[in-house]
Amino acid sequence: MAIDQRVMEIADKAAEGTAPSREDVLHLLSFDEYSVEASYVCAIARQMATKAGKGLGLIHAQIGVDAYPCPENCRFCTFAAINYDADKGYSFDSAPEVPLEHIAAIAKTFDEEGAHLISLMATAGLPFERYLEMVRATRAAVSPEMLIMVNAADMTLEEAKALKDAGAQVAYHARRVLEGELTDIEPALREQTIANIHEVGLALMTGVEPLWEGIDPEELADRIMEIPAFKPYCTGACTLSPAKDTEMEHEIPSSTSKVRYVAAIVRLVCGYDVPFGGVGGAIWVDAGADPRGRGYEPDHAYLRSLVHRARRTLTRDGWDVPAHLDPSFLTR
Repeated sequence: MAIDQRVMEIADKAAEGTAPSREDVLHLLSFDEYSVEASYVCAIARQMATKAGKGLGLIHAQIGVDAYPCPENCRFCTFAAINYDADKGYSFDSAPEVPLEHIAAIAKTFDEEGAHLISLMATAGLPFERYLEMVRATRAAVSPEMLIMVNAADMTLEEAKALKDAGAQVAYHARRVLEGELTDIEPALREQTIANIHEVGLALMTGVEPLWEGIDPEELADRIMEIPAFKPYCTGACTLSPAKDTEMEHEIPSSTSKVRYVAAIVRLVCGYDVPFGGVGGAIWVDAGADPRGRGYEPDHAYLRSLVHRARRTLTRDGWDVPAHLDPSFLTR
C-alpha cells in the first residue's frame, strides 16, 4: 500500500528537529486515524516521545474534589450550571465538597501504590480558600516527592502563588476546543492563567481536548499549533466523554485511535522540548467527584487495583515505570 510521501517527510523532519507548519498539520489531519499515514506518524511520534521522556511511563491519579454547579458552563460537563439539576443533588453524601479527610485518605492510597502525580480537580464554583485547604491537606498526607497538580478555575497571579505555597508543583490548564463557544470562558483568560502559572514557577500540563466527531480541522489545527507556546512539560489529547443530561450528550466522541493520532501530531509539533506525553507513556486513574458523570466506587481496594492495572499496562507497552519520580526534572 502506497503511503503519502509528504506525510513521511513531515514526520521524518519532525524527528530531526524541524516542527511541522500549520499547513503541514492540516495535511496530516486530512488522513483518517486508520490510514497507513496515521500509523507512520504514530510510530515516529512514539520514538520521539520515548527519547524525550527517557522511556518513562507515568501513573497520574486524579481526585475530583467538589460538585458545585460551575459558572464556566462547559457544555460537556455534568457540573456546568446550565446542565445542573438541583433535584438530583450531588454525587456523594448530599454535599457539594469531598471532605478533607476523604481527599487526604485517597491521596495517601495513591501515594502508597506508586502513583507519580495527584491532580486535584475542582469546579469554578468551589471557593478558592477551600481549594487551598484541600491542597494543603493533600500535601500533608503524601510523601515529599509526590507531585501535586492543581486543576481548577482560571487564577490570578496571587492565587497561583498561593497554590504553589500550599504545596502544588504542577498545574493543568488548557484552551479547549471551541473555548468561548462551548464554554463561557474567554480564551484570553485561559492564556493569561497559563502565563500566571509559569510566572510563579508551577510546571504546566496541557492538552488538546475534548475531541469528538465533526470538529473543524482548522480549529483543531489552531489548538495543536499553540501547544509549544504554552511551554508544557506534559501534553497530549483527550476525547469527549459524553455525560448524561449535558448539552453534548449526543455527540460522538473521537475514537481511541483518533485521539492517539492527534496526540502524535502534537508530539511532532512539540518536538523533544516536552518531556512527557504525545503518544502513550501516561495513564490516568480517578477517584472522587467526576464531571463526566461516571461515578466512582470509593473502596480503596478498587483504587489500588486501578494503579496496579495502570502499571501493568504501561510495562506491557514498553514503558519503564519508576517506583518514584524525581521531581527535579520540573526545574531543568
